[in-house]
Amino acid sequence: MDKELKFNRNKKNQEIHKKRRKMKKENIPNKKSNVKIKVHDSIIKELLEDKEEFRDYMREFLGYDFRREDLQLQNKEYRLKKSLITKYIDILYKIKDEETFIILEHQSTIDYKMSERISEECLAVVESRNSYMKRSKNRRAPVILANVLCTANKIWNATTTLIENEKNYYKFPKQKYPKYIVTNNYDYKVDDLIVKRTGIAVVMAFEKVETKKDIDYIINKLKQIGEVNEREKKAMRLIINNIEQVMPKLMKTLTGDEIEKIKKGMKKIIEGEGDFMSNFEKAIAKIIRENEEAEAKGRADTIFQAVKKMLNKNMKDEDIMDCMDITKEELEKLKLQMT
Repeated sequence: MDKELKFNRNKKNQEIHKKRRKMKKENIPNKKSNVKIKVHDSIIKELLEDKEEFRDYMREFLGYDFRREDLQLQNKEYRLKKSLITKYIDILYKIKDEETFIILEHQSTIDYKMSERISEECLAVVESRNSYMKRSKNRRAPVILANVLCTANKIWNATTTLIENEKNYYKFPKQKYPKYIVTNNYDYKVDDLIVKRTGIAVVMAFEKVETKKDIDYIINKLKQIGEVNEREKKAMRLIINNIEQVMPKLMKTLTGDEIEKIKKGMKKIIEGEGDFMSNFEKAIAKIIRENEEAEAKGRADTIFQAVKKMLNKNMKDEDIMDCMDITKEELEKLKLQMT
């Protein structure tokens, strides 16, 4: 009887695991999972798995410049030693010919356990490289840059390292844990994002939307820049297909017809149609821009001639800088132009 009960239990467990594997293979969400967040996160992942997009993201938001050919997208699945649980890193890149890695985690909500998660992921990267690191005093551990991209449009108030939660009653030496840096959508204005001309920046701009007025403002800004590039188009297509997840607050207040109208306006931008600047408006904008450039050039020429006369009269640098309201660096540049 016990054997039969055990057999039936094992058979039931096998059926459950088989069903879960089938759901995973067919991309059917588990009832307990937050489907909205998963679909939402996949937009960011799909964009940043493109090397060109990731390179521009690193340059525009973090100030690191890489060559596209030096970026190598890695297998994001990992399992720590003595652990049966397989976990995933959202985005993991390696720099070619270097033991240098970039971890990127996307968060659409504030995760107060992120410092533990990043520490675990860094350890997993180190463990995966053990076969490449010789046991000698000259062995070098991987260099890891951990970054969290937060699109929650809220202040990131989670700790960025485990040490921030440490209570050191006995004054033990301070521990050094992996620290991550945060790229927070909350810190950027829509105008700052649109001018970056990347797919991620477009998604981040739409993430900030809360009212119909907000989305109209973004669409008008996109119209003003003229023809959108391929990565911006890709981002907008993903937004259109998942608009309820990207802009949940706004979508709850609109009717189906209003949502379709918004999608139609976005599609016009993608297709290069719609009420972009007319030829007359473009001509006027060009005249204004040329006048501004001419005015700036004229002012620069005036300063150049005035400084030249002052230097010929052997005036001191401090007096010249004071009279012309220029910096030491600007004065040195003018001197070089004169030689």
